[in-house]
Amino acid sequence: MIKFIRLPLLFVLFLLLYHLPLNAQDNVIVISGQVTDNDSKEPLTGVNVLIKGTVSGTVTDGKGNFTLKTRLKFPFIMVFSMVGFEPREFEVKGTDSNIQVALLTQTMLGKEVVVTASRMEESILKSPVAIEKLDIRAIKDSPAPGFYDALENVKGVQMTTSSLTFKVPNTRGFNIPNNFRFMQLVDGVDMQAATLGVPLGNAIGPTELDIASVEITPGAASALYGMNAINGMANLLTKSPFLYQD
Repeated sequence: MIKFIRLPLLFVLFLLLYHLPLNAQDNVIVISGQVTDNDSKEPLTGVNVLIKGTVSGTVTDGKGNFTLKTRLKFPFIMVFSMVGFEPREFEVKGTDSNIQVALLTQTMLGKEVVVTASRMEESILKSPVAIEKLDIRAIKDSPAPGFYDALENVKGVQMTTSSLTFKVPNTRGFNIPNNFRFMQLVDGVDMQAATLGVPLGNAIGPTELDIASVEITPGAASALYGMNAINGMANLLTKSPFLYQD
């Protein structure tokens, strides 16, 4: 009698566990669409697509298409953002149509933020010293083979090429292959060679995929960063994983 009762109970539990994953999959909502440039009508690659108030997100592919899965109930808001474009919010009410979003170009004149001038975020127009900034969009648009080569086109920067991968920047005064008076930082960390006491260009620096911006102080920065920065300094800022997915 006991064995007869246990068998149906085990069979019922097996059926419940078997149907749970099926029910969970039925609740998944698939959202897809395309993001384009409002002016050129061309698809945008690498646009961050995020559901507002959550950590669910994705990025657009080479054709501007995206696909996102979620378990949220309608309606919810999706946020589209990309460097150089104004963020846009789009309310999703159902899955009956393909989402088409066009982003507007954003003008950043006077709104750029720098951290090199006083070691804290501030507007580039309110900076107490002159700073030249090479942001991620300028790096992508530069015809130079690498972002470090693009520094040669920045106002007030002179570059000495000692070898194929060893470039020494200078912004003030003396310029020699071993520029002892120019400081190079990566996210605020000094990148001088331990034995030589000189910056090694980008030989030991981050790659172009990791660079978010480069800030150049063309004048003396020794008051804040010491005597090694008497000829100027370069601060290489890398991408934050909370803002960039690639």
